[in-house]
Formats: sequence, C-alpha cells, structure tokens
Amino acid sequence: MKQMTWHKNGKRYNPDKMVHPSDGDAWTHFDGIHRVKAEEARNVRVALATDGFNPYGLSAAPYTCWTVFVIPLNLPPGVIFQPKNVFLSLIIPGHPGNNMGVFMEPVFDDLIDAWEKGVLTYDRATKRNFTMHVWYHYSLHDFLAYGLFCGWCVHGKFPCPICKAGVRFTWLKSGGKFSSFDQHRQFLPLDHPFRRDIKNFTKGVEVTDPAPQMMTAAEIRAEIEALKVDKEKGRFDGYGQYHMWTHKSGLTRLPYFNDLLLPHNIDLMHTEKNIAEALWGTLMDTEKSKDNVKARVDLAALCDRPKQVMKTPAPGKKWKRTSVDFVLKKDQRREVCQWVQSLMFPDGYAANLRRGVNVSTCRVLGMKSHDFHIWIERLLPAMTRGFVPEHVWRVLAELSYFFRQLCAKELSRAVIDDLEKVAPVLLYKMEKIFPPGFFLSMQHLILHLPHEARMGGPVQACWCYPIERCLKVLQKKCRNKARIEASMAEAFILEEVSNFTTSYYKDSLPSVHNPIPRYNTDERSSNLSLFKGQLGRASASSTKTLRNDEWRTIMLYVLLNLDEVNPYVQ
Repeated sequence: MKQMTWHKNGKRYNPDKMVHPSDGDAWTHFDGIHRVKAEEARNVRVALATDGFNPYGLSAAPYTCWTVFVIPLNLPPGVIFQPKNVFLSLIIPGHPGNNMGVFMEPVFDDLIDAWEKGVLTYDRATKRNFTMHVWYHYSLHDFLAYGLFCGWCVHGKFPCPICKAGVRFTWLKSGGKFSSFDQHRQFLPLDHPFRRDIKNFTKGVEVTDPAPQMMTAAEIRAEIEALKVDKEKGRFDGYGQYHMWTHKSGLTRLPYFNDLLLPHNIDLMHTEKNIAEALWGTLMDTEKSKDNVKARVDLAALCDRPKQVMKTPAPGKKWKRTSVDFVLKKDQRREVCQWVQSLMFPDGYAANLRRGVNVSTCRVLGMKSHDFHIWIERLLPAMTRGFVPEHVWRVLAELSYFFRQLCAKELSRAVIDDLEKVAPVLLYKMEKIFPPGFFLSMQHLILHLPHEARMGGPVQACWCYPIERCLKVLQKKCRNKARIEASMAEAFILEEVSNFTTSYYKDSLPSVHNPIPRYNTDERSSNLSLFKGQLGRASASSTKTLRNDEWRTIMLYVLLNLDEVNPYVQ
C-alpha cells in the first residue's frame, strides 16, 4: 500500500521533469477540481487498455477475442506495468465492432460505483480499513481500438479522433485512400512562409485558415448526446458529412467525464512502428514502398514536382518511375543490408536483426515494433548518412531526434514546448520530400504526440508494449481450445491468486516475487584471487572431454596466475 501513494509522496530526483502520469497536466487539473478525493493519496486512478488477438495463433482459423485490462496508475514508474499489476477485467468473444460500448457497460458501472460509494479496503501499512475511491484517468490502445473505444470511426475523410471534423483528409484517386498531405499548414503561425508556398505542397494553394480548436470533454459529451439516429440507414444523422460517430461510448456516463483533459491516449508504439515501416519500405524500395506508380500519379495531380512525374508509357508498356533522391540505389541497399548484418547490440537492448537479413534481395525480414523503434531512433541517421542528399538527411535526422526526445523516461516541459512547435514544421519538411501517398492518419498523429505527452506524462505509461507482452503470456495460457475465453479467465485468476499469496513467502524461497537470478549466483563461491567476482555459467552447460595436453595447459595457467601459489614457487 505504500507504493500506491508514490504518485504523491514518492521522491523525484529531478523535480523539474515529468517521470510519472501524476506530473502531467491532466492529473493536476483533475486534482484541482476534485480536491477532497485527491487529498487521499490511497485513492486509485486507473487506465483501461483494450486490444484484440487470435488466441489460437496466427496459423489457426481466423478468430479474435478482445481483452480489457485495468492498470492502477498510482504505482512508481517502474512498477506500473509489471504483470502482477495489470488486471484482466473483461474478455469479449469475437470482434466487438460498434457494440463495444455495450460490452463495456459492466466496467463503467463498476467505475461509477467506485467513484460515488467507494470500496472498503484494508491498508496493510497502517493496519486500518478505509474507503477507497477509484476513477478512470485515461485509456491506451492501438489506433483501431482507439476508434472502437471512443466511438469515432478512424477511417474516411475525418479519421483523426482528436481534430474530428476540423481536419478533412484529401482523397487520392489513383491510390484509392485518404491522405493527410497538406492538411497541417493551418497549425503553423499565421505569418509562417510555408502558408504562402504554392509550389512545394498542393500547387497553387495558400492557407490562411487558423488552426481548428480542439474539443473539450464537455463539448464532446454535448455533441454525442445531441446525436439522432437515422432509422433507415441505421446510423447517426450526418455521419460521413459532419462527423464520424458510430456509437455512443459509455465513458460519457462517468460523472467526472467533463473534467478529463486526456480521456484517450495515442499509442506511440503503433504510431512509431507504422511510420518507421513506411519510411523503411520507401527508402529501401520494398513492396511496401509508398513511392509506387499510383503515388506518382497522385503526385502529378496535386504537386508541382516535374522531376518526379512519370512519362506516359507506350501502348502495352508499363509505367516506369523516375529516380528520386530519397530512395536508395541497389548497391546502397545492399551495403545497408551488409551493415545491418554486422550490427551488435548490448544484451537485452534490441533483437538480433542479422537473422532476417537477405543481402541478395536487399530485404530485412521479421522486423517487429521494437525493432522499428530502435531503427528509427538510433539507426536511421547513421544508415542514410551519405546515401541521400543533405537536405533529405537532415529531415530524417530531425524525425529520429523527435521520437528519441519524446520517448525519454524523463520529460522536460521546455522540451515539450519545443516539440509542439517543431511537429507541424517537421511534417511539412517531410511533405516537401515524400509523395502524398506517404501521408496517412499515422503521420498526422505526429502533430498531437507532444501535446499528449504534456497532458499524460512520459510515454512509458501510455504505450502498448506492456499490453502486447500481457497478450503474449495470456495466449500461452489458453489450454482448453473448445472454451477459449473461460480457459483464459480461469488461468488468469489462478495466476492472480498465486501472485498475491507468494508475496508473503520468505526471501529464501524462490517464487514469482523472488525469481531465480538469470546468472547462477547460487553456485559455490571461491576465495582464490583468480576466481573472484560473479561466478556461474552464463549459458547452458555442455560436456567436453579434455585431452591430456589441454588439461596440463589449463592447470599450468591456473598455477602460474594464482597469488596463493607464489610462495611455493619461490
């Protein structure tokens, strides 16, 4: 229970920096309104996380079930997302779709009761009972689950659930998708020269509109309550024209919803992964490249870049792209693959990328979210240096540094101020280089990431890396394939009971809270000078039969290097 008060009583070694969600403006704003409940440090703020996965594995029949996790945010930064502190509260069989709000009703009912009535709880530290109140602070999901949870469709012309109808994406006729290209100049200062640029962005277009106002929680609730159902179409009036609301989320039923500055979080993990994957595919000219024939056709229609416009092919011939300076040549791509093949990282820092390198095809296969996280923040500037022009490299280096600053464990408010100013400028520097087909909803979210870091604190408490690890562990617990949801629930309850009971075991007894160390430190120690330090095997043991000359060499080395043997030698 002492750790549950860390958000208020915990020691900050750098008080001027944000290290916990309680340092964010959303937490401080809420505490300033509800002072009575905020004075009790043992009252709990929780985050909700939802995601879907196939419990049978990727090679099995297509099926999905959705889990809802509850995470207490009072704990210290390094303890919040430990597996024992992430609680499974709901399992939804199948894809919830627009019925997500219906499935979440029991969770919201419990949150309302925990806010109004509270729960009688025993404090082990003070050995007294007290009434503990619990309330919702924010949610964290990938982008698709974000839309399901808040009730806003993240596809179509208004895919941003933060800007909502304030930013309308452009339809790419050839690409067959909506693009955020040239939709961010309105976020720049009114006197910024990019607003008057009619060549590098949409040709012949100047932007004079001010930035759209972000809706408050009270305005969102009022808009949702004012929605009317079109019974013939089976959806809300004005859907696709003035809004993209698909259903009413039960979150607006919370009595304190109007006081939440950040009811939902953009997941930086998936955002960074999707941006890095698109950038990798474009630079390395893979099958996922955003610089394809369709992108060039859309570029010719929107932009004034004659060097990138393709010539109309002869009848029966295919379109041929002209070379551009941001795509690596084949020999450069081969050199990059050879460089990746020689990379070595510290233990536990990153995955072994060398396993997926294919130099002959210039591909690196099997890269996951964390691999792209390491690549875009640490490897991108070094990989492209000297292969692309200086102005392109500087933009890529700025993008890398932007994410590296944003993912810091300690965030300075002065740095966030700079990132909020840099974000729209960085997007437009990228738009001057890459085609419109490169810019989807994920690239647009770069604009909102610094603001959310100011509201919610460091991204380590807002991204989905811990949730993905929980899903991986949960999938392994699915033993009864015929009753998959019940099997998961039973296994999780059993693990929860074992977590709480083993915390009372003695320190000498190995358990979940006292695991066996990675290195075998329990092996017999030695008092000899040559063998001082941490002993034990660093990996699995293997049997080796020594020859007589090998044995004599080892013994000679040991005897000549032991200080304890020197008196006898002399």
